[in-house]
Amino acid sequence: MSRRLAPLAALLLTLATPALSAPAAPAATPAHLRNVTLHIFNRVFTAFHDRVVAVPGREFRVGDTDYTARVVEFVPDFSMSLKTHRVTSRSGEPRNPAFRVVVSRAGTPTDTSWAFFNMPPHYAAREVLAFVATRIEFTNRPPLDSTDSLAIRIRQKEGEKR
Repeated sequence: MSRRLAPLAALLLTLATPALSAPAAPAATPAHLRNVTLHIFNRVFTAFHDRVVAVPGREFRVGDTDYTARVVEFVPDFSMSLKTHRVTSRSGEPRNPAFRVVVSRAGTPTDTSWAFFNMPPHYAAREVLAFVATRIEFTNRPPLDSTDSLAIRIRQKEGEKR
């Protein structure tokens, strides 16, 4: 190889293999959930609305009913395969956060639902309850607080009840 081409070849090799020439960037720390503020709606009783600060894994009561619920999964960047319906997280960053909530009656699970941040209530075909996340608190980063019109409408509805 000529003396002129050697430095060019070395430069191309360096650009093609950056891991060998530069230290890797530190990986982002995944978001660790402390709690989530959930708003609860009922498909049948449309005037029903409740709000709860849910701690992952801890049961909470749904209004004054005999139903309880529990946040059993936090997906920071929700994605679902349309083919397999498998839920995954595209990253550890809370870009599209979602929470799987299991609803129980008398200790027996009756329903599973997803609560999304900054999105309208989502009812599946057989679900009676729907959940919306409006505030997410983490142990290792600042909280996310919904400021969109949905959260404003929910807060106004809460004010009307008082």
